Amino acid sequence: MEGQRWLPLEANPEVTNQFLKQLGLHPNWQFVDVYGMEPELLSMVPRPVCAVLLLFPITEKYEVFRTEEEEKIKSQGQDVTSSVYFIKQTISNACGTIGLIHAIANNKDKMHFESGSTLKKFLEESVSMSPEERAKYLENYDAIRVTHETSAHEGQTEMKQLPHSEVQLLPPRLSQNLNSGSLPTSSPASQVLGLQAPSIDEKIDLHFIALVHVDGHLYELDGRKPFPINHGKTSDETLLEDAIEVCKKFMERDPDELRFNAIALSAA
Repeated sequence: MEGQRWLPLEANPEVTNQFLKQLGLHPNWQFVDVYGMEPELLSMVPRPVCAVLLLFPITEKYEVFRTEEEEKIKSQGQDVTSSVYFIKQTISNACGTIGLIHAIANNKDKMHFESGSTLKKFLEESVSMSPEERAKYLENYDAIRVTHETSAHEGQTEMKQLPHSEVQLLPPRLSQNLNSGSLPTSSPASQVLGLQAPSIDEKIDLHFIALVHVDGHLYELDGRKPFPINHGKTSDETLLEDAIEVCKKFMERDPDELRFNAIALSAA
């Protein structure tokens, strides 16, 4: 029996911020675009930053690396604080929502939730669960599923309002600026990847991960992986730069790929 499949969510600050608002998160933190990896472009991101979401392509090279990384960590071990909130992904195309949950759950003390917040309720009810139990709980949590679908449809509507030729030719922001070192002349939030938003049945080879700071360390949280990945020391002040260094490694593993995009959760 095939598992649940959701409509893909875009790496679009307007879509993600509206999604979080609908889940009852007060907009004192907002997702913003990361336009490039150069210091002058990173300086445009409002501070402080408490999380970075990276959208990247799942390629053969990446899958080889992922297997090797898992085997190495299982063999050598790693330190992961019990304070990290981690949820496995069992729903196809739900990586955007999983990424948002990882970003908010690991910064819960910084967030302001509206009364009756769906997301706050989910986090409180799942805090003592295992990553696998949280995944199962999300599968049956209709309030988040419905909100995800609404946000995904809104993102598709925005994409369809662009001329077809423009949608197809716009380059991904992060990759464009890594190569050119300059901002695009036109970059409405709906132009996220420069690709038509896919249908629910289409095979997706793009994936979200979250990069967060917990107890002095930078963690990569990917629901496809069996555990969080500790990328070493970080701080509230250096999180963005440290997270971008991890993003660079993803891009270096696939130098022929252009489909990378990052958004940062910044104080509004």
